[in-house]
Amino acid sequence: RGHGMKRKICVVTGGRMDYGHLKKVLEEIKNEQEFELYVVPCCMHLTSNESMERIRNDGYEITYTVDCLLESNSADSIAKSVGIACISFSDCYRLIKPDLVVVMGDRFELLAAAQTALFMKIPIAHISGGDTTEGAYDEAIRNSITKMSHIHFVTNSDAYKRIRQLGENPDFIYNVGSPTIDYLKSIQWCGYQHR
Repeated sequence: RGHGMKRKICVVTGGRMDYGHLKKVLEEIKNEQEFELYVVPCCMHLTSNESMERIRNDGYEITYTVDCLLESNSADSIAKSVGIACISFSDCYRLIKPDLVVVMGDRFELLAAAQTALFMKIPIAHISGGDTTEGAYDEAIRNSITKMSHIHFVTNSDAYKRIRQLGENPDFIYNVGSPTIDYLKSIQWCGYQHR
């Protein structure tokens, strides 16, 4: 970017399952003078007006939405949803022209967000790569996103080691802890403010 121009940071959120974890990240990006925040809700967010209102009520402008969910939850429907998401994310990125796409976790819509950014030569920052889960295909999706990403924000030292084992450059792996804990520490609990 030219002198004085803000870097465009596009944060993709798929639903309540990652939005709460991303709240502190969104806040920090929004408050950073060098960055311009673009919030892109997709998938489960679009099934609930309450979810979209929560984002707006938290003070974030919704830049673009990616509607990719099909009626069925079958394997072929999920595969088709990924394809639909890729088409929509390509339109989104072409419009925004982000300098960085930020995704968190291991859901199929985030895989679509990451692979589209990869093909469009947009750097990707992945939060919570290297974590582990039992069953399903979350692990494969998470590791795929890790391999497509350029910057890795991991939550613990074991996750750091796993990403190193995948061959990622240690200069771009940051053990930052859990953004969820940062968020929890910043809110009031029954009138008690954590310090």
